[in-house]
Amino acid sequence: MKKSPIHVFTSALGLIALMLLTSACTKGGSSNLDQPISSQIAKDLKSSSAASLQIKETPLFTSIQAIDGPNPATPPKVGVLYVGADFCPYCAALRWPLIVALQHFGTFSGLETMRSSPTDVYPDTTTFTFIKAHYSSPYVKFIAVETADRHGKPLQPLKGQAAELFRKYDAPPYTTQAGGIPFLYIGGRWLLLGSPVNPKEMGQRPWAELATELAKPNSKLAKAVLPQANLITAAICQQTGGKPEKVCKAPAIVAASKLLPPR
Repeated sequence: MKKSPIHVFTSALGLIALMLLTSACTKGGSSNLDQPISSQIAKDLKSSSAASLQIKETPLFTSIQAIDGPNPATPPKVGVLYVGADFCPYCAALRWPLIVALQHFGTFSGLETMRSSPTDVYPDTTTFTFIKAHYSSPYVKFIAVETADRHGKPLQPLKGQAAELFRKYDAPPYTTQAGGIPFLYIGGRWLLLGSPVNPKEMGQRPWAELATELAKPNSKLAKAVLPQANLITAAICQQTGGKPEKVCKAPAIVAASKLLPPR
């Protein structure tokens, strides 16, 4: 197993800090935000998922931790809990491999364009938001909580089991930065705190340009994102009992699974 905490990118702002962020206006691109993604972007994202099963590159490191917690879904479905915020550049980066991975198990609708905070590090990172997204899958229940908008104003409240899991597993001994985001909890067995992809890989480029590049396995963006998407996919596969087989038995996913920490 290769594990390098140097490559874990996380926003250490806690829930209280979410309320205090500036509401400064973006310098550009705000008119393109909160818009449904185009059919071409959706098509390219699906192509990216298909491409991830064909790549020969294995992840250079894993940031995923093994844990023993409850599954936040009714079996046989696997609960995948994501906690983030629109302002967070590291959440922005994580959404790309997360979307690629989840599309192996189901279908998204309602994804909208978003950029991270214009005043944080990696300002205006190009991404999507889960605020209006719906996910349908026979294998996975995806629970997404976007706690604040790109200016730090509250969006979705973190409550119930999601809040309990966040408080317990986004704290020592799992991290030294309690309450940081993004937070990804997979079936009670795997935990990813922070983003394994640097936001600079996306930058402020147009959504369509990034989606097109991501669908090309040999592109720089694909080499940064797709191996990490395969790690998330492999973690989910271990909780679905290896279903669907065409995904979980793909050589790229089998190779990625070897980097997951022992449980």
